[in-house]
Amino acid sequence: RRMKLSDFIRNNKNYGKEISDDDFPAEYLEGIYTNIKEEQIRTLGEGADGSMTVERWKDVMRSASSFQSHEQTIKTGSDIKDLKELLLESSWQPILSAVSGLWGMVPLGHAAPVTDQSGTTGSRLGIDLAYEMLSGSSNLSLSIFQDLFTNICYMSGLLGEYNRSTDERTANFMNSIEQQSAFTVAVNIAEENGDIIGLDGWKSVWAMLFELRDQQLISGRRRPNVMKESDPDLLSSDARIDFCRRMANWDDDYDDVEGQSRKGMSLMSFVFGSSGSLEGKNAPAQGGGYTRSSHGKEEHVIWDDLASSDEEDEHSSDDSEYLSFPSQRSLKTSSIGASFENQLLYESTLCNEESRMGVTGLERLDISNYASKSLRARVRQRLSQLVDFTGLIAESRYLSEEGLSDELNSLVEIIRDSSKKANSMQGSENDEAIVGLSLSPASEAFAEILLCEIALKNRDRFALVWNTILCAHYNSRLTYRPSRGSEHGDEAHQSETIKLTAGIEKCVTGILRLSVWTSNRNVIVNEVLSTLKILHPPCALIWSPFDLNLDKHLSEGLWRIVRNVDGLSQVSDEGWSGILGLAEWCATRGGLRSKDQLGSLDEDDPSLQAFRSIHLILHAVELKDSLQVEMWPKIVRSVRCLVEAGERGHCPKLSIAGLDLLQVLHTRMESLATKDDSGSQHLLNCWVPVLEAIREPAEKSRNGSVRQQAISLLTDTLLDRHGSLVPVEGGLCEIMNNICIPLSGKRITDLLRIPYDVQNDLEDTLIELELCISLLFKPFLHHLKALVSVKQEFVGIWISMLGIMTQLLGDEAAQAKEENGDEREVAVTRAKLFNTTKELASEHLRNAVMVLAAMGILINNDGDSKCDTQEISSVTWAAIGSIGYCKPHLSEWRTACE
Repeated sequence: RRMKLSDFIRNNKNYGKEISDDDFPAEYLEGIYTNIKEEQIRTLGEGADGSMTVERWKDVMRSASSFQSHEQTIKTGSDIKDLKELLLESSWQPILSAVSGLWGMVPLGHAAPVTDQSGTTGSRLGIDLAYEMLSGSSNLSLSIFQDLFTNICYMSGLLGEYNRSTDERTANFMNSIEQQSAFTVAVNIAEENGDIIGLDGWKSVWAMLFELRDQQLISGRRRPNVMKESDPDLLSSDARIDFCRRMANWDDDYDDVEGQSRKGMSLMSFVFGSSGSLEGKNAPAQGGGYTRSSHGKEEHVIWDDLASSDEEDEHSSDDSEYLSFPSQRSLKTSSIGASFENQLLYESTLCNEESRMGVTGLERLDISNYASKSLRARVRQRLSQLVDFTGLIAESRYLSEEGLSDELNSLVEIIRDSSKKANSMQGSENDEAIVGLSLSPASEAFAEILLCEIALKNRDRFALVWNTILCAHYNSRLTYRPSRGSEHGDEAHQSETIKLTAGIEKCVTGILRLSVWTSNRNVIVNEVLSTLKILHPPCALIWSPFDLNLDKHLSEGLWRIVRNVDGLSQVSDEGWSGILGLAEWCATRGGLRSKDQLGSLDEDDPSLQAFRSIHLILHAVELKDSLQVEMWPKIVRSVRCLVEAGERGHCPKLSIAGLDLLQVLHTRMESLATKDDSGSQHLLNCWVPVLEAIREPAEKSRNGSVRQQAISLLTDTLLDRHGSLVPVEGGLCEIMNNICIPLSGKRITDLLRIPYDVQNDLEDTLIELELCISLLFKPFLHHLKALVSVKQEFVGIWISMLGIMTQLLGDEAAQAKEENGDEREVAVTRAKLFNTTKELASEHLRNAVMVLAAMGILINNDGDSKCDTQEISSVTWAAIGSIGYCKPHLSEWRTACE
């Protein structure tokens, strides 16, 4: 029946309260009723009776088709998209609530294990619903998709404030298949939609992975696995164990979140992580005397440490116990949820099947193989089958540049925020849990490894990754640490040094691994190799005790870089500067005596690795033209450090090998000489540092064989053609005055001061004396013509030589200490040997006098002439006459000069 006016007013007057506190006035509603009654509301095509017939509906459709088809098509497509987005906006929260209900969780809340019996089915339905919801929303609304993804990540229970101990968090996750379901969905969606999950989405993924690592639920046995670097370790197995032990025992004050301090953790905590919740969440550690944080993440140090239950994985090589996870790219028809459910049902069957005793009782072994495994091992193996951890790295090759940037920048920001939080020991001011994430030292190292692995996977885009992300990350991580005072504008506070942690170690090894890779492929090789300078002082600010350092890492990395001689042939001076700077540092850090053999060095000793590298650089034919002359001083400094390392380690072989490298460098310098003065001066500037490097061990080495080798090498070097190619004044004369004569005089003086009653190797002493005499006279006679051209310099050189001969051949040197018995026999023997040396020195002096006389420089004339020849002759004969050993031969020598 038709509605009456009274009924219309009674039914509609209450709607006024939705606008104001009062009802609609009756007059207002009466007016509306009257207007509708006079002019009824009709649809298009209705007749007088208000009915819609078939013919009238056809007329409506024909009138609608009169619009332009092109505009209608565009409008329809836009309307459909808007309608879908509107539908998604209105439905995603109810769908998410349905997923959380199936998993027994609350979105963005801490999940608790479900205790009912429908967990398996609910997990399966939740996985499929969440997966389809995320897959569908990824094509409609990016913001809604990212919100949904973040909610699913939080449902894994691996994100949050971490206000419980590691054992509690691990038990919670292992006993909740719903949380495992959420983690499975999140990781697979990240692999398939890494381009659009955004920076925060990748932060959530990495945070879940790091928490799973701290809970030791990432399998380290199955291959390939994310817990293994693609390159061999820079340390040998023994060196790695020793390094981990030293880091575990490193006593270092550490301020925890309570502001208290502790000493270095125990080795057991270092390997196996937190000791658990036996005494409560904030209980003081046994024997440590400190209050650890509630989450205990600071106790996880080794990035690839494995739980004791990992050994169970070694005994299980039967992959049939675990069902393979269906990839979206495969043609398998089973869904992700179905595969997860089948896996759980199969595990339940293996665990719950009743033991059936046979004739021998051995039939139980096939069943108990799985049932005997711990819950941790089963969950770890389950995740390794259902989640492709390595896909997070491998699939990065297919990401867009923006997606790859988000994946890498998320790791960089996590590392940066965690480092700031660890340094300040204060929580992040941001309300978001991901920002300022509490990251264990092991997970920090894991993050550095992931950065390097992703960069190596994206070889075709490595230049982009390095220039935009990695270079800035490594520089800021290793070279700059503002002090707390400087942050407040206090200029008196200087930058703080960087404490050596597991993360810093992997940051350094990351640069070395990338340097090795770029040197093999010539991809921005100079830009990467130049970064090696931040790995050692003065650029690097890493602080560590002497017994805990990265020297072996650096030296092995140096050798791996250098041994690729083909790649280094394209390196410029910028890259060589980084390589040679690292070689010099490694040479200074070695020389520690081996524990096994006396007088030798370990195979991985940094100085020994530096020698191998420099030896290859100087002898490789491919690098002959690549290494420019400007880099030679760096090589000379490195070799000097090698010789010093041999002295520290009591390894004369290393010192002598370093001298051989100087000889090779000396031989290559001949090509620098040209006929003009600029070429001669250039040769001199490069040659003198080599001579100085040879002189140093000849003068200071404690080993006689090293001194003899250095003196002999120095003599041969000065007799080479180089001396005739360098300027005489300021060049050759300076070498004689500053190197040859002082070195010979000092060594002769030191050898003559050895007491007669000291048991010393007389043969080595006499050999060294003979070498010193040869160093004094052979270069002098070889370059005599050139030296004579500079009269004043020549006279000074000759007088200095006569002074040394006076000291060696004087009467006081021939006196032997009078003793009785065996001591007198030893003294007589020494006197006879020294007398033989004096004869040799006297013969060298006679030859020099004869040559000078033949050149007309010395004459046998005692006249009063003031010419230069007369002055030199007078000084010479006077000096020889004062030498007791030569005085009997004076008249003979003067006669020969007539």
